[in-house]
Amino acid sequence: MKRHILKIAVSAVFLMFLSGNIADVSARSRTKYVFEPGDELRLTWGVAPLDAVTMGNAFSFPDCCPSQTITEEILGTGYYGGDGYLTGAVSLTYTHRFVKWFELSGILTYSGYYRDYFDKYTGKFAYKDNDNQFSLIPFVRFVWVHTNLVRLYSGIGLGLSVVTDTDRYGTDVEVLPAFAVTPIGITVGKDIYGIAELSLGNTGMFAVGLGYKF
Repeated sequence: MKRHILKIAVSAVFLMFLSGNIADVSARSRTKYVFEPGDELRLTWGVAPLDAVTMGNAFSFPDCCPSQTITEEILGTGYYGGDGYLTGAVSLTYTHRFVKWFELSGILTYSGYYRDYFDKYTGKFAYKDNDNQFSLIPFVRFVWVHTNLVRLYSGIGLGLSVVTDTDRYGTDVEVLPAFAVTPIGITVGKDIYGIAELSLGNTGMFAVGLGYKF
């Protein structure tokens, strides 16, 4: 019995010694994170951006366009809408890394909505309804986990959008505020990396993409 206890004790000490050496070697061989200031380009695609395109007629799918006169109101009832298509938010971002925890970006975002309208009586194509929104958002990013491969961050930005709405009456242009709030985002990779973000605003509720450091 004592011999078995002694064997177990010796084995435990050996395992502790071995695991300690493995941990020490791993710690000494691990590449230390070294921050380098520089620039980045990102290309992302976001689902369900919170903007004039998706919050306007894109989800309501009206049967006819808003009319301006009684005659146009009567004529407008003669059309019906086909399927509508949303592009989501396509964003191109330029970033400069100032320090390891702070980055400043400029985000250019596009989102669009397209729908064809047809004559109710003949079924022939009548006109297109196109909504386009271009947003420019200065964005600050705070990096709270940074290793050689992984960054976790949060950020916020406020800018402006130009919205164009084209239908059978012509084209309307409007300037609106734009914003992006990112509670959490992650990048994985070194010079070329993958991106995933949870956000609220013009860049999409959930966005994925690729980035490049230079």
